[in-house]
Amino acid sequence: MAEVPVKDKIEYTVALVSDFAKKYSLSTTQAFNYLDRFNAIDFVNQHYNITHTLPFTEILDDLSLYCKNHGGNL
Repeated sequence: MAEVPVKDKIEYTVALVSDFAKKYSLSTTQAFNYLDRFNAIDFVNQHYNITHTLPFTEILDDLSLYCKNHGGNL
């Protein structure tokens, strides 16, 4: 399988963080820090080939649950 360009992963992650911030009324910095603290950024990066095929609403809900399962409380 061909390697996904880093630019694609970055653009996708930036869009996810932005939408996550809007959904939970956070700044983008707060959203990124939260997602990073509970390893959701790593999860998205490792599973990009799957996550980018999901609707944003679904992946945002999944990331919320993932963070909660790792100690988050949003």
